[in-house]
Amino acid sequence: MKRLILLSAILSTLSFAQQKFACIDANRILQESETAKKAQSELREKVQFYQKSLDEKAKKLEELKKQIESKSINQKAREEKIREYQKIESEAFELQQRAQRELAEMKAKLEDELTKKIKDIAQDISKKNGFTGVLDCSVFVYNAPEIDITTEVIRRLDGK
Repeated sequence: MKRLILLSAILSTLSFAQQKFACIDANRILQESETAKKAQSELREKVQFYQKSLDEKAKKLEELKKQIESKSINQKAREEKIREYQKIESEAFELQQRAQRELAEMKAKLEDELTKKIKDIAQDISKKNGFTGVLDCSVFVYNAPEIDITTEVIRRLDGK
């Protein structure tokens, strides 16, 4: 019985030793890949678009607030300005909600597309090089430089 356990332990150690792993550095991909930078830029442009729209609404609300608080305005005009203020405030709230929803969806879509591309590339590299698996380089306490396939992933991701 002891021989069987010892043999089993030796075989499992040998099979693990025969496995070959690679790793990728996700942060490097995000910083160096033109594809990743383009996705980040698209998201940033959409954020700036919504921010500009919300800033315009905030400016208009500030102007209306000053007009409403003005002592030189008559009651009827004040009531009209209050209704306009409430309408713009409601529009701004709806715009903010739409922006948050759309930006979250866009970010998730871009991340999913990028992740899928990276996984496909890593899988292809693994098959060609006989890797058992590809992990994030950060999970290793130490990794030999030759198992880091980040540069190759970036090159393929960017179509170079």
